[in-house]
Amino acid sequence: MPLFFMDYPNRWRLKMSGQVGVIDADDACLQSLVRADYGARVERGLLIHVAGFDRNCPQHIAKRHELADTEQATEALQARIADLERQLSGET
Repeated sequence: MPLFFMDYPNRWRLKMSGQVGVIDADDACLQSLVRADYGARVERGLLIHVAGFDRNCPQHIAKRHELADTEQATEALQARIADLERQLSGET
């Protein structure tokens, strides 16, 4: 079964396939990957032996944006609309 890693704003996709193995918490391999500043207890991990990967063409990837990016991009427009609404209502 393939894994898909999507980057919608940049219309970039990585498809990866391979064999997956579960690593238990007491395995030295998993312990070597745990960050010292990570506050939770790691219970298990996945080790992927990659058999193949492919970077896909962006032609059919819809462009999507994060809400915060959209809000930032439209902030000036929202302020202008509010100003015009105040003017229409007779406020100054």
